[in-house]
Amino acid sequence: MHTDEIKNKISTAAQKAGKTFEDITVVCATKTRDIDTIKKIKDWGFCFAGENRVQELLSKYQPIDGISWQIVGQLQSNKVKYIADKVDMIQSLDRQSLAKEIDRQCGLIGKRMDCLVEVNISGIEGRGGVEPQDTIDFVNQMAQYKNVNIKGLMTVLPICDDVEDFCKKMKDLFDKAKQNCPHADMQFLSMGMSDDFEVAIQHGANRIRLGCILIGERN
Repeated sequence: MHTDEIKNKISTAAQKAGKTFEDITVVCATKTRDIDTIKKIKDWGFCFAGENRVQELLSKYQPIDGISWQIVGQLQSNKVKYIADKVDMIQSLDRQSLAKEIDRQCGLIGKRMDCLVEVNISGIEGRGGVEPQDTIDFVNQMAQYKNVNIKGLMTVLPICDDVEDFCKKMKDLFDKAKQNCPHADMQFLSMGMSDDFEVAIQHGANRIRLGCILIGERN
């Protein structure tokens, strides 16, 4: 799909939520894409590259002026040391051990890492994320880590007919976190990908992760 068409879809969905295109941040999911493709992100008017796997990020990483690298997939604690100096945000913080290691590694390089807390809103077993009922407590516990800066929540929506219900639950949880997590800077609700970004935006997402629809099928 042409980028202008995608931007129009984002704008239309944003308007339905009382927002504008500028209120929505697009993270380009660059899994399996080469560095030359990633460099084109700027030409399309976007500036965030989201990688799923540390090993893949390391294989193609290079500083690109105007592009911010982020981790959007599950992150093992023992891999944090490899990416702490390369990414500007970790969107998949979901356990204490990971927070502790992010804090430690970032402390070594004098950095404060922006993070989103991943929530398993679908309840699918084996999927990463904090359980919804534990999210507020988890976010508040993050205040003990001075190099971890909580900027919001993230989820992977399930593929189902009632995805709107999960969007609404996630937005309610995000609003609740805003009110009850005084040490967190709850700015971003990251939900919605190529198949469901429009409904996600209409129900409160202000950060979406687009791969195939934007860049084409994975290599």
